[in-house]
Amino acid sequence: MLSSKLSSPTMSSENESKNVVAQALVWLAIFITSICVFVPFSPMMPGNDLEQSWRFGIDQAVAQGLSFGKEMIFTYGPYASILTISYHPATDFMMLCGSLFLALSYAAYLAILAHGVQWRWALIYCAVLAGMVGSRDALLFSLPLLAGLSVFKIQTMEEETVFNGKPGPLYVALIFAPFGLLPLIKGSLSILCVAVVFLCFLLFMAKRNRLLALVCLCTPVVAMLAFWMASGQAVASLPDYFISMLPIVSGYTEAMANDGSTLELALYLAVSILMLLAISNQTQMRWKSRAFLACIYFVSLFVAFKAGFVRHDDKHAAISGSFILLTALLLQFVLHSRNVRRAVRMTLVFALCSWVNAAAYFESRYMEMPVDVVYGAMTTYSLAWHGLTGRIEDKNWARTQFDAAASAVRASAPLPLLQGTTDIYSYGQSALIYSGNTWSPRPILQSYSAYTPALAEINRQHLLGSRAPDNIIIKPESIDSRLASLDDGASWPILLLNYRPTGMANDYLLLRRTGTIVDIPARDKPLSQHRFFREIVEVPPSSAPIFAEIEINQTLLGRIQSFLFKPSQLVIKLEQKNGAIKFYSIIAEMTKSKFLISPLVTTSTEFKALYDANGAPSENQVKSIAILARAGRFNSWNADYTISFSQIAPAQSNETTNNKDLPDLRTTYRIRKF
Repeated sequence: MLSSKLSSPTMSSENESKNVVAQALVWLAIFITSICVFVPFSPMMPGNDLEQSWRFGIDQAVAQGLSFGKEMIFTYGPYASILTISYHPATDFMMLCGSLFLALSYAAYLAILAHGVQWRWALIYCAVLAGMVGSRDALLFSLPLLAGLSVFKIQTMEEETVFNGKPGPLYVALIFAPFGLLPLIKGSLSILCVAVVFLCFLLFMAKRNRLLALVCLCTPVVAMLAFWMASGQAVASLPDYFISMLPIVSGYTEAMANDGSTLELALYLAVSILMLLAISNQTQMRWKSRAFLACIYFVSLFVAFKAGFVRHDDKHAAISGSFILLTALLLQFVLHSRNVRRAVRMTLVFALCSWVNAAAYFESRYMEMPVDVVYGAMTTYSLAWHGLTGRIEDKNWARTQFDAAASAVRASAPLPLLQGTTDIYSYGQSALIYSGNTWSPRPILQSYSAYTPALAEINRQHLLGSRAPDNIIIKPESIDSRLASLDDGASWPILLLNYRPTGMANDYLLLRRTGTIVDIPARDKPLSQHRFFREIVEVPPSSAPIFAEIEINQTLLGRIQSFLFKPSQLVIKLEQKNGAIKFYSIIAEMTKSKFLISPLVTTSTEFKALYDANGAPSENQVKSIAILARAGRFNSWNADYTISFSQIAPAQSNETTNNKDLPDLRTTYRIRKF
């Protein structure tokens, strides 16, 4: 008995030592995993598909010093490479430093949440982070959530010693500093950042910590200014960045929506409800704390829901699938009662099912349960090690790969060298960027993203301004089976007026600016016709281009549906003079701007025919149209709409061009109202 009492202090000391070692190993695992997951030591190199084109277009915009919010308007900001992990010599340092900052912040959040929790849960989270998360968007979405949960855990601990001392404001500033960087990576991240900051502000105010509440509000703003200036952007242009983001965000739901698996939607909603119920059943917690936790989870889950299921393909569904699994695991770090833990475990089962269905996607779909999850984790660590050692051994390691990839892009889509500045009206931005030409993009560099009248007008005004490119390379193409003439449709008349064809290259039409830039004279708006869905509408016959403007409005239910989820999709039925009938997707906001309705133009050759005196081939003329709404959801649209037609007929002008080596093909236009 005496011997057991004497040995008790030794055993206690050994247990404490083991706990210290275990805790240190957990922190080391968190730190290493965060670095490997966040920091793209082995970045993506240039390619020529749609995704890679806009990714490297954003990097090139940073390299050329374009002003974001004015000269470059897109979903992403100057630090986009942190999310896209695309390499560019001009942005690599920014990408590595910004990613490292977020990695350290993420590790700190996890260390705070892991305090007092069984070590195996921290290791499970690290394993999921490294091996299962196939979406970088989900990773960045989880960062504000972790920050909010860290504040929640510290503020609800029995001994609130972390924030009560003199270093308290500094700790709060460190927690919220990443919120200044996230919106500069992707503008839509600002929604989640603002929501979390506001909720934490209310929590601090409820605890009567006004100083900490003020630090919580001010830190993201100060950090954002610092990151903005570090990227080479002018401070005065920061408001423009967020103002220009409004039509991008507001128009995204309708313009980019497509349908996917109903099962994935059901699983995501079921898991979300289970998590919110688990939080509400935490009866030993004060109602204010439960409300804070429920609100921060609801906002995070809603943002991830929209991100994953508005544009419901494998890549975007992976955002929701990965995020739902991370959020379910995080409940284990903040809820501790036995009944709640049962709910948490049930939630995890549902979350795993959701992940298997929605998030088992990463590049070539190599992640499949269960063996390839281990392979995914090994790949994460090995890629980080390979990239880190490669950069240490050869400082030009990444640049050498970049140059080789750029050469491959040039070889796959060769373009001629053109005198002056050049833009490409195609989503193949990479082909132009790496062709050796002087890239001069329109503000919304991808035409399919100019999906509101305001955005279309910005691109149109660009062609009329001093920065209009000398050359245009054009190939009508769009996404989602969309009518190609909708993409930057308002700019097509300006192209016809101020540019003329000089040749073809690899299915691209080459256009050259003809001289002084002029606009189409303003005229009274054409008379509108009142029409209904499915009604056959005759298109005025003409050999000259016919443009249309269509006003389609949502119902009240449709506006609510768009906010909560997405509206039903619209289709236009075209009947050509040769009897052919074709269906294309249309975007209601895009049809409000003038767009070509006849002839039907789907190729560069057909676009070139618009310049011919005889007009496009008669078989391309559109005889009639009808507007349809896809079935499958509540009717989002009013049954009636208005449509107007206008004819833009070219007539040879006596004006001479400033380019003496080019023949005079300058045209003026008269507008005929129907």
